[in-house]
This record gives sequence, C-alpha cells and structure tokens, in this order.
Amino acid sequence: MTHENDQLVLAQKIKELERTVAEQKKSIALLKNKAQLFDALKSTTSDLIHSVTPEGDFLFVNEAWQETMGYSDEDLKTLNLMDIVDPECLEKCQLIFNDLLLGENVERSKTVFITKDGQKVSVEGRCGTSFEDGKAVSMTGVFRNLRERHVNALALMESEERYRDLFENTNDLIQLVSPDGKLLYVNRAWRETFGYSEEEVINLSIFELISPDQHAHCQTIFQKVIDEPRLNNIDTVFIAKDGRKISIEGSAICKFVDGNPLRTQCILRNVTEKRRMEEELHKALKIESLGVLAGGIAHDFNNLLTAILGNVSLAKLHLQSPDKIRDCLTNTEKATQRAKSLTQQLLTFSKGGAPIKRITTINDLIVDSTVFTLRGANVDCEYDFAEDLWAVKVDEGQLSQVTQNMVINAKQAMPAGGTIIIRGKNKIVEPETALGLAPGNYVELQFEDQGCGIAQEHLSKIFDPYFTSKPSGSGLGLAISYSIIKNHDGLINVKSELGRGAAFSIYLPAAPQAEEVQSNAAEDEKTAAPIKGRVLVMDDEEFVREISMEILNYLGCECVAAADGHVAIELYMQAQENNNPFDILIMDLTIPGSMGGVETLEKLLVLDPNVKALVSSGYANDPAMANYRDYGFCGVIPKPFRVEELKTTLDEFLSSGSGSTSQAALCSLK
Repeated sequence: MTHENDQLVLAQKIKELERTVAEQKKSIALLKNKAQLFDALKSTTSDLIHSVTPEGDFLFVNEAWQETMGYSDEDLKTLNLMDIVDPECLEKCQLIFNDLLLGENVERSKTVFITKDGQKVSVEGRCGTSFEDGKAVSMTGVFRNLRERHVNALALMESEERYRDLFENTNDLIQLVSPDGKLLYVNRAWRETFGYSEEEVINLSIFELISPDQHAHCQTIFQKVIDEPRLNNIDTVFIAKDGRKISIEGSAICKFVDGNPLRTQCILRNVTEKRRMEEELHKALKIESLGVLAGGIAHDFNNLLTAILGNVSLAKLHLQSPDKIRDCLTNTEKATQRAKSLTQQLLTFSKGGAPIKRITTINDLIVDSTVFTLRGANVDCEYDFAEDLWAVKVDEGQLSQVTQNMVINAKQAMPAGGTIIIRGKNKIVEPETALGLAPGNYVELQFEDQGCGIAQEHLSKIFDPYFTSKPSGSGLGLAISYSIIKNHDGLINVKSELGRGAAFSIYLPAAPQAEEVQSNAAEDEKTAAPIKGRVLVMDDEEFVREISMEILNYLGCECVAAADGHVAIELYMQAQENNNPFDILIMDLTIPGSMGGVETLEKLLVLDPNVKALVSSGYANDPAMANYRDYGFCGVIPKPFRVEELKTTLDEFLSSGSGSTSQAALCSLK
C-alpha cells in the first residue's frame, strides 16, 4: 500500500514539474518576444528613450538617444541625468524627478537637453517609474525631439506656400467645385479672366457661369466627373461678369472620400483667342489653297461651260425632235450639277460658320476631291474603301476641303512623283481607348504618302497654326483640317518617320444606322404630284424671279413677285387684308441698297407671329444656314436647287390640292 502511495505521489510531482516546465517555456518565449520588440524599438524608433536609476545614473539609452545626444557607451558610465539637463530647466526637472520617485503621475512635459558638443535639444515626453516591493528601482522616459517637429512643420509650411504660389501665379484657370456645383476656391488667373472678386466667388455656382447653349452638355460632363475618379476633358463656354463669352478647355477630376465625391478639381485654359484664330484660318487658308487649285477650277469650269453651251445650242437646232432635246437638256443638267459641286468646293475656302451636316457616304466625295486636286500632277492615287463603309454626318464641303488639304500635303511631300494611298474602314472605339475618342462607331480614313516623312521633333507641331517645314507652305492646311475634324467630334493624327513617308488618320463618328443617307436619287424617284398655294417671290435679280415663278407655276402654285423687302411687306399685308394670304414667301436675304430677307422677316414676324421660314442659300457658309432657327427660320434648302428639291421642301408646308393657311417664308441668300 505504501509503495502504491509513493507511486501516486511521484506521478503527481512529475505532472507538476511538466506544468512548471511548460509555463517556464511559455514565459521564456514571451520574454524573447519582448526582447525582440525591445530591440526593434531600440533601433528603429526616432523617439529618444532612456532609463535611469533613482540616483539618476543611466541604465539604458536607445540608438536615437545616442545619435541625438552624441554620448558613447563609455560616457554613459559616468554620466548623470541631471548632467544633460539645461541649467535653466534643472530646477523644474529635479522636482519632476522627485515626484516620479514618489510614484506620482506626471503629465507630458517639455525640457531642454544638452548634447555632448553643447547643442541644446528641445524635447517633449512622458516618464514612468518602476517599483519593486514598493521601492523605486528605475525611471524610463520617452522623448520626442521638438526640433524635428519644428523642421517638419516649417517644411510643410514651405511646401504649402510653394504650391499656393504656383496655384495663384499660374496662367491656367484653376477651380475647386463642390458636388452641388458651388465654387470652393479659384485662383488669381480665374478671377481676372471672369472678372469676379474673391468675395463674389463664394456665392457663385459653376452653372451660373456656363453659357446657356452649353448647359445640357456641361451637366452631363459634371455628372460624369463626380461619378468616377478619372480624368475628364472639358471644352465649353463660360460667361464673364461683364457678359463676354470665354471659350475654355482643360480637364477635371473628382476627389473621393469613402467612396463619396468631396470636390472636383479643374485646370482650364482660356482658348478664346485660339478659337478666334481658327476662325481666321478658315478665311486665310484660301491664300494657299486657291493658288494651288485655281488652274484646275478654271479648266473644269471651261469644260462645263462648253458642255452647257454646246447642249443648249444643239437643243435649239433640234426643236422638231423632242427626244434629242431631252437628251441635250439632261446633259446640260448633269454639267450644271457638276458646276454646283465646284462652287461648293470654292465656298469652303471662305467658310466661317458651323458645319452644315448631312448624312452621306463619303467614298465618292473623297475620290472626287482627290481627282480635282491632283489634276495635272505627277502623283497617282490608289483607293481602298471597305464595301460596307458606314455613312457619316458631315459638312460635305468642309470634308472635301480636308481631303484636298491632305492630298496637297502628300503631293508636296513627293515633288518627284509617287502614289497616295487612301483607305477607308469601319472602326469600333471601345472605352478606355488610347485614341481619346468617346466610345462608339467611327469611320477611319487614312491618307498615306511615299514622301520624305516628318522629323520627330516636328510631329507635335504640325497642327499648329503657321507651322511649316516647307519653303512654299503657309502652315495653314493641317491646322484648318484639325479644326474642321474637331468640329465634327472627330480626331486627326499622324505617324511618320524621316524617309518613310507619312500616314494621316482621320476618325469621324458614324451616323446612326436608323438614319437614312440623304441623296438626290431618292428625290428623283418621287412622283411629281402637283402642289397648290400662293407664293410671293422676293429677289432683286430679275432672272431669279422669272425662273422661280416658272418653276412654281409648273408645280401648280400662284405667284407674285417683289424686288425688295418694302414691296414684299406691302404685298403681304394687302393679301392678308383681302383674305387671300400668301402660303409661301420666297425671299432673297441680300438686297443691295434696300431691306433684305432677315430684316423683312423680322418685321413680318411682328405683323404675323405665325409666319414660318425656310432659308435657301447660295452661301452655304452663312450662319443662317447652320443656325436657321436663331433667325426665325424653320428649315433650310441649299441653292442652286432642282425642281424636285424645291418641291420636296414645299411639300413639308403645303398639302397637295389644298391651299394651306399657314404662312412660310422661304428666304434665299445671295
């Protein structure tokens, strides 16, 4: 029994020893972790740490302490805490030290230490006391070098001042805007450009500055900016305090906090003068281009006049043969249509208004413009167009001008002759594309030459106004082409190497597939059903009045003519008083020495607010053609026009067989 008890006691003692060993191992591991943490703290922290005895002798200092104070391990053996305290702080430090010995809690305090080389170091820190059996055994202090904090604060202040100077003194217009559109801050250049003081800006919303015709566009862009943290391009018009319109372009990005928009940051540039120069370039381009094309234009017009006169002469000789007369007149009409195309190309050199766009396929336009430009040159052209090339919505005259500029540029790059390759293909631009275009469907045109190429240092400048590397060039063609393509929401860029030619790529937005291509062929197929109505023709040219009345009589209309606006108003009011109103007024907008169409229409709108207006112009670049509603018009038809084209336009306002009581003014520009 005694043996069994001894065995039981032994087993219990073994278990107790095992538990003790396990606890000791755990304590050793914990101490190792603490030692590692202590070593890391000792070597990596920038704070100054020391531990001293109750007598003030040093037990431990960390690396940051030694680096700052300059004392070696050997120095510390004979150094006392009070030896490093600035004499001016000695009394205060001694009182704190005594309080710590008594176990009192001491708040964070500041003092000044003296380094080995006599430098003063301002510090702020907190100290604690370790006790054993109620007796203080050591005191540890952790201090932060206030000089570093001061240096960092000064650096921060200098950095803020530097960026504030940059912010205020840059020529760019910088604005910070809240998510609800309120201006938070703007720089000096912004205030000077728009004429507002700092006090006035506080109460301004960004939407109060935007030109009314840009509001919808800017609302969309602003919403896009605050919806996603990415850079967005800005191109719009602001209204200055004095009412001036300021064209701006730049970029905007939104700063987000916890996924919510905090503010938008915009850097803008005043491009009003740049846009004005672009408008001037449209006019100035003819100086270069007309010199290149005048010979070809004169040659083509002489050929066309020969065809017209010849066919008219033949028709007069074949009065007894209706079939031959019809053939001659058909050929005359074809030649006249070609003459119309040539005049449209000439008008592009003086264009100053917005593009007058129509949906069309561009294969033939590109080919015709190229053939026209290369007439008589030692340069050939090859074409490679996709069979299913999408239609585009463009100003045909302006796109023709771009084509001519591209071809002229390529021709000048190959003085010894060569081949130009023009390609056309469909391209789908995906989001995040490097092209910088909005996602969607585009038609890509490429003009490739075999010329001398463009130097790398010139590639970034070739679209700048007046930049040219050619002795005979004015530097206008590419600049104006860039402007035209941009106004069509497209893009033009170039790739080139010296000695390996150049390839210009143009991207134009494809027209929606639901929209129909506008062509003369469709109009020719319409049935020539008669229309009825009373028409007042106003034009200072007698032959225009006569031919207009002949066409309108043929269409079934009753006609009256006036030579200027005064007579037209008188006739119009007489018809109203006689209860026999005019259904349509055909008016010439330019009457030398008298009242033209715009002024006449303004007066008629006062007398009869229901008057409607169509504008028909031989000047496709007149603002009334692109912005006809701004002048009171409700539609547009370019001049010269065929009988079928005039009938199609009139059909929109007159019902066949019934005299419509709605009045319309069909105003024609000279």
